[in-house]
Amino acid sequence: MTFVSNPFGRPTTYPFAAMDVGETVKLDVPTAADVKRIARNASQYGLRHNRGYRCKTDRVTRIMTVTRVR
Repeated sequence: MTFVSNPFGRPTTYPFAAMDVGETVKLDVPTAADVKRIARNASQYGLRHNRGYRCKTDRVTRIMTVTRVR
């Protein structure tokens, strides 16, 4: 994972910019609203930066796995 450091602006909430193709990140999603928000953020970031992300949620442990696919 490459680390992108930007001295200006807010710090990033999700590590989508630092992910290389094939890398995964696991995020806690305690509520259904969190699942929807994170999936939407991954989709929007991918559209804006010409990348692709896949989100999969384990309903038992409430952990979402985000994988960069392109």
